[in-house]
Amino acid sequence: MSSLDNLTDAADNLTLETDTDIDNTQDEDALKSPCEDEADALPASHHPRRLLPESSEVDANPLSWNTQPSSSRPVSIPTSRDSPQYIMKGIKKLLVLNHKNFHPRLKLNVRRGTEIDVKAIEASFKPLGWDVEVLNDCTTSQIRDAILRIQISDEALCALAIFILSHGEDNGTVFAQDGLYRVDHDILYPLAADKCPLLAGKPKMIFVQACQGQDTDPGTSVVPRRRHTSNDNTATYKIPNYADFVIFQASFWQHYSFRSGDTGSWFIQALCNKIEESQPGDAFFDILLDVSYSVAIHKESNVPQKPHLDKKKQVPLLYSTMLRKLYLKEPEPTPLPDTPTTMAETTEGKATKEDGESLKSGDSKKKASSKDCLVRDQAMKLGNVWSALPGGVRHF
Repeated sequence: MSSLDNLTDAADNLTLETDTDIDNTQDEDALKSPCEDEADALPASHHPRRLLPESSEVDANPLSWNTQPSSSRPVSIPTSRDSPQYIMKGIKKLLVLNHKNFHPRLKLNVRRGTEIDVKAIEASFKPLGWDVEVLNDCTTSQIRDAILRIQISDEALCALAIFILSHGEDNGTVFAQDGLYRVDHDILYPLAADKCPLLAGKPKMIFVQACQGQDTDPGTSVVPRRRHTSNDNTATYKIPNYADFVIFQASFWQHYSFRSGDTGSWFIQALCNKIEESQPGDAFFDILLDVSYSVAIHKESNVPQKPHLDKKKQVPLLYSTMLRKLYLKEPEPTPLPDTPTTMAETTEGKATKEDGESLKSGDSKKKASSKDCLVRDQAMKLGNVWSALPGGVRHF
């Protein structure tokens, strides 16, 4: 262990003026104040497994889970087989595994700025009805307990999101306060449909802010090509046990991810900003695409004094086994159109109108007929009078 004492974190005391655009101009945050940015990773020679004692004090091995399915009976889920989207009616649980401080023997830097990411997550998800729980500086045993509580819970969850904020290594390895755990084996695996039936058929999202290795991405300059116009049902069914998962990582395999002590990490801040900016009806994957674009295009390190970390890029990595569309903000209901007049109602109305007009016409004819009769009666009376006059002379 003494040979490791001289090793330091690649990001230790790393000072970035701020994140800049691809054209190397400072963004708005850069104009406000300089901040210290760090990478959530270890130097390549600082292999994590060599740091762990054989003592049982540190649980360095991946957690072990029962591999037998919990039940062979069909599991009832709220989403129908042919539904185009997940039904988000029920409890939406969000768990944050926030790792800032680590056991001294791990030789890991304090993750300054991680509390800013936690606040951003809470501010983005709580208004959307998510039940947010934050666990700080968990040991591997405590992580085991947290995942087990979800696995055996009888809460009617309709969705689960887990944020992991920590230092990391390749192969999906991240650090707890006292050792290592793996995203796939220790988080995803126990939440599969056969081991956690109450989450079967429901979206399970895992967001990882941690490095995936030691490489940096210098990027490649590109220029847009000039465009040329051209004429160019309810029956029982099975789902895979590992369906309905999303794993969104801050960086590509074996690459650094960047975090600021003053403004938080590029990845988490972009994710929360895009969620807050999204509109009702924006599909979840469209939001994630915006996050990747924002991090990849609008972020670039600016550390002239550290050439191996200067002008570097970062791109998030997305894995998905989702089967349907997901909406964090439910689409606004479409207003119902005015009730159309049916043909029967139109015909009935027309008939009523015509009947009314016929009645009016009949009344007029009756009145005219009565008037004619009255005139004839009066004429006959006058005729009789005239006939009675002497000499047959008729005077008016």
